[in-house]
Amino acid sequence: MPQSNGFQDFGALRFGSRAQFEPAHVQEVCGAVHDSGVRDLYVVVHGAHNDAATSETVDGAFRELLAEAWDGATQDKGMLAVHWPSLLFRDEGVPGLAAAPEAAGDPDTRPWLTPETADDLRRHLPDSAGPLAEIAELLTARPAQARAFDDFGSALRRLAELPLQDRAAEFAADTEGEVLPQTDPLMLFEDTRTMCAEFAGAVEDIRRSLEAGAGKPTRHESDVDASEVSEEGTLLESRVAGPRPADPLSERVRRTGTVAAGGPLGESARATDFAELWAGARELFRQVVRHVLRRRAGLIGEAGLGPCLPMLAQGTEVRLHLVGHGLGARMAGFALRGLEASGAEPVTLSSLTLLQAEMSHFAFADILPQQVSGHGALWNRQRLVQGPLLCTFSHLDSHLGVLYPLSAQMIGDSAELATSVRKWGALGFDGIQGVEGPPPVRLGDEVEEDPRGLPYVNVDASEVVRSDDLPMGGHHQVFHPAIGRLLRRAAEC
Repeated sequence: MPQSNGFQDFGALRFGSRAQFEPAHVQEVCGAVHDSGVRDLYVVVHGAHNDAATSETVDGAFRELLAEAWDGATQDKGMLAVHWPSLLFRDEGVPGLAAAPEAAGDPDTRPWLTPETADDLRRHLPDSAGPLAEIAELLTARPAQARAFDDFGSALRRLAELPLQDRAAEFAADTEGEVLPQTDPLMLFEDTRTMCAEFAGAVEDIRRSLEAGAGKPTRHESDVDASEVSEEGTLLESRVAGPRPADPLSERVRRTGTVAAGGPLGESARATDFAELWAGARELFRQVVRHVLRRRAGLIGEAGLGPCLPMLAQGTEVRLHLVGHGLGARMAGFALRGLEASGAEPVTLSSLTLLQAEMSHFAFADILPQQVSGHGALWNRQRLVQGPLLCTFSHLDSHLGVLYPLSAQMIGDSAELATSVRKWGALGFDGIQGVEGPPPVRLGDEVEEDPRGLPYVNVDASEVVRSDDLPMGGHHQVFHPAIGRLLRRAAEC
């Protein structure tokens, strides 16, 4: 078995967009794991799979991170990657991955959709060639005509649409059991110019906040003014789980209701500069693509990865440590549901680590604080994690703190008393919510209590998961030695 930085490298499990996989390949990987004598196997899922080179770059970064954390004590440690049809826009600042040459230079003059990213999109969304071509043409021409945004919105809806019977539609939301189930994101059905103005304004809000010095960790400590920390959440949650992270980098996600309730409607939307609207259109496009990929991640996690995980450990002493980042963390979460899919006694994970997870902070909740009914899609699934369930969050992850709540809002939302960041907030922004558990700990602080006895541990990684890069902020900045030590800690429990 090949060695990589001291780790046994088991290559990758590969899944298609419908969660399909080659049984012979899975059996080959499982056989290699069983014959290797490995005891701790990290199964790593991320979303950077634009092409083979991109996948290997990010896989290699995780292997290097783990090898450094174990500092040579790797003789019985291994890593298995998970590859699936996912992509990042190439301007997102992934560590170790250079942006395409066209993406360099002045943001006002460079192409808004580079040829490389356009190729990535065509490869990973082959059934959407028509709307993708129309979107690319509009983003290139950026006509100063109001009707062009109607065409843009129509193309976005065709890009995201699914037949009613398509199983992927079941994975649009991270909650279940509401009186009115919601699966359609508001950004696709609200007036397109309104949404373009909303996202343009959100990115500008982030920029101004960072320039004003907001881009630094702010915690509710004895030497920090309590007013600098959000008071979102019920009294029970504040008492149990401690205060929320510092307020997000945009006031847009702190208003109540949806964009329609507080967004720039009517004449104010029409008065917005066309250049600004097209800047927002590009960000709206990115978020619609991520919505499509979030659905795909949930489907593959439950129907693909989840059923395969027990095969890696059956009949052996192998301990499985599932690690997911961003979109990959959503897949890792939904893999918990797939562990039980066969109906047999499920194999429990030795640990689950969600790094900047792009999914609802209520995903594990047994009740939804702002709803009369419902629970998280992963409710009661933490019992399938024998060891620690760790969730990193950062209030300086501007993608998850600002852009994700705006893109995750669903049509028909009537929770006028809940702010957007409260109802639609991400695990990677303020951690697991709606479940009774311990207060968060800072990254690097040792958990004094054995985490195996806790339902979860929220880990504040704001000190290292941070960046001035727009619009993603620190979302991809997880390749830090402190994160590596956290992953080692998870395996040592």
